Amino acid sequence: MMIGWVGGWGISPAELRPLAEVHAPHAQHVLLAPIPGAAEAAADCDAVVAWSFGAHRVLEAASRGVRFPDKVLLVAPFTSFCSEDGGCGKISRTQVQWLVRQLRQDPLAALADFRVRAGLALSVVRDELPYSQELLEEGLMRLAEPASAGLVAYARRGLPDGWEAYVGDNDPLLHAEGVVDAIKGCVRVEGAGHMLSEFLVKEDGHAL
Repeated sequence: MMIGWVGGWGISPAELRPLAEVHAPHAQHVLLAPIPGAAEAAADCDAVVAWSFGAHRVLEAASRGVRFPDKVLLVAPFTSFCSEDGGCGKISRTQVQWLVRQLRQDPLAALADFRVRAGLALSVVRDELPYSQELLEEGLMRLAEPASAGLVAYARRGLPDGWEAYVGDNDPLLHAEGVVDAIKGCVRVEGAGHMLSEFLVKEDGHAL
């Protein structure tokens, strides 16, 4: 089996590898940053795991008619990210725009700041960018935009058969209730935050 992984904003694909190999040690893994085209690349795999901004990319692609495999796991998904655009996000557009400015001035500090906000481990921060600064900025600009009407309508219709979606009720970036309302079929997980590792189990079990 080949599993496509689409990570969150600012997360190096290499950072996903230990999680992927524990989750499914006998599978082949395609590890992708959440850049334009990543969702379409993951769609060629036998299964997809998409996290945070990566989950947004997958939902957006599906709303445009991209066909995905029958098994898709979305962790911490959302339609719109900013708090002004519906009930999914806790972060304001002003905060995202501030992060854009910080990224231009000191990209490594911007990444570290975001990880703190998201409750992610700082121990994996390196002295190099996880992917290009241009694509990091593109991602933030996309996060600052409201979801398209097509994506909103697609998410409200409900997840396709074989798809699962989960959001933690202690997520520092997302309102779990808002996400569950926006994405029909998404499940709220008590006590979970934003870290992908909180939602994964080995391949002989089930998600959660």
